[in-house]
Amino acid sequence: MKKSTKYFTGLAAAVALFSVVLAGCGSKSAANTPTASTGNLKLSYDNKAQSVKDGILNIAMVQDTPFQGIFAPVLQQDQVDQFLTEPMSGVYGTLFKTDGQFKIVDGGQANLKINKADKSLIITLHKGLTWSDGKPVKAKDLEFPYEIIANNAYQSQLYTDSLADIVGLKDFHEGKTKTISGITYPDGENGNSIKIQFNHLTPGMWNSGSGYYLESAEPYHYLKDIKPGDLAGSKQIRQTPLSYGPYKVANVVAGQSVSYVPNPYWYGQKPKLKKIVTTVVSTSTIAAALKDKKYDVAYQTPATAYPTIKKLDNYVQTGHQSLSFYYLSYNLGHYDTSKSVNVQDRKTPLQNVALRQAMGYAMNVDQVNKKFNYGLQTRANTVIVPPFKDAHDASVKGFPLDIKKANNLLDKAGFKWDSKHEYRLNTNGKPFKLVFMARSGNANAQAIAQNYIQQWKQIGVDVVLYHDRLTDFNTWAQTMQSGTSNDWDLTIGGWADTTDPSLISLFGPGTQSNFGHFVSPEFTSILNKIDPAVRQKAFYDMQKYMQKEAFVIPTSYSIDWYPINKRVTGWTNDNAQNNTRWINVGVTADATK
Repeated sequence: MKKSTKYFTGLAAAVALFSVVLAGCGSKSAANTPTASTGNLKLSYDNKAQSVKDGILNIAMVQDTPFQGIFAPVLQQDQVDQFLTEPMSGVYGTLFKTDGQFKIVDGGQANLKINKADKSLIITLHKGLTWSDGKPVKAKDLEFPYEIIANNAYQSQLYTDSLADIVGLKDFHEGKTKTISGITYPDGENGNSIKIQFNHLTPGMWNSGSGYYLESAEPYHYLKDIKPGDLAGSKQIRQTPLSYGPYKVANVVAGQSVSYVPNPYWYGQKPKLKKIVTTVVSTSTIAAALKDKKYDVAYQTPATAYPTIKKLDNYVQTGHQSLSFYYLSYNLGHYDTSKSVNVQDRKTPLQNVALRQAMGYAMNVDQVNKKFNYGLQTRANTVIVPPFKDAHDASVKGFPLDIKKANNLLDKAGFKWDSKHEYRLNTNGKPFKLVFMARSGNANAQAIAQNYIQQWKQIGVDVVLYHDRLTDFNTWAQTMQSGTSNDWDLTIGGWADTTDPSLISLFGPGTQSNFGHFVSPEFTSILNKIDPAVRQKAFYDMQKYMQKEAFVIPTSYSIDWYPINKRVTGWTNDNAQNNTRWINVGVTADATK
């Protein structure tokens, strides 16, 4: 750890810098800085030239930490591993074909049929679907992911309240049964379909990403002999995973790069590339790397690089409205792994809703986005993103900056100022301090974190950084997923939302993704009501309740932005073509332009 004297000098400089740049938001130079919007980002890019034979596509995965490299969707913990799996299974990793609104339609690697009469569904595999070792994908491969998720020994983080609606899955999860009674094989384990029985059917089940059933397969014949506790770290998952998609993994440099080559057993249209290489590139060097023509596509490029990259004539800026949202989360309890439930039992001033609301109103999110995010993020009013037009409630105001309102909330709740009028005391008259686990990630992360700390100081709330520094993503993720850490109070996180707006898998009482551990009978009742016919009203009720209780503070929505080199052909961000993107992408020259 750095010496405290040098450290606090660095913080002061960061705060001063932030004050200067915010003050300059209306300046002429700021007005001339390029900004993004869905209107000036192309949904697709296709340069119409002929793809070269044996082309190699180079992708930059922009981040400052090594990737986890887990090539099994049921064990993945972050979006980067999902990105890395795309050439093997399609965007979002689903077996199903969808339309532009994520409704499942026939014609994918598997088809879905829902039977309302007996509350069941049948998933049927395409008969030509084959693993990259030449073995056919079987019904058992569809069932095996449920065993991985529901058996605690596999250490999956994805067991949720919504999946527990499958008949028998909860009993299997609790060790009461050795099989999942609600999953059966119409044609046997070696057949090509499974039947899933539910306690209830929900409207969201017709959409990909509903969370009520899984949408991937795992090669049972390849993984069955690995001890459950060893699976996530095994060679078969991290180094030599099997694929049923157009590409397979050829080589992995742990945490740094992945190479893919065509899957010779892929039943569909032959992919156009000889190889895809995805490499980790730091946030501070990506703009220079693109300027030097090192990469054809960039994922997760930070907004700080947008003004520079926008000016590169050899790249086209593509993107679309993201399903991601960012939010401030408060640590209110812990996750009880023995009972698979969240418990809101932490002794913290944050149990007081007025404090949670006040901290939300103290955040100057609009100013931060205007200065640092160049139009790629906008302030969020709820945790349901605008693309879900029937579910997003625009009447909910969220938490726009309002220092006066924040102070009034704290005054009325009994958080009195100390004798120096510097910080507030808790409702028992005692000093308190909150620990902010702020993530690293780009050049402005320190300045933004210190800005929010200064904003909270304006309302008398004493906040310090976790271990006096920013936290790298891998450490942050491990802390959140442990569910039992008591040494942080608030953090800013984000979710790449599912393709259905029901949030029970993120904030339900039994999900490990409920990082803040807020639970209440009223909120659980609202979540459960989201799925009958009164769905829109239930969505609106949920957003209003979350506004009132403020156990999370929605901060920003984002635009998914992908710089694409002009030698690339066939690139699209159209959700209706998620299953075919990696079949159609090619390059029209031997080297990046």
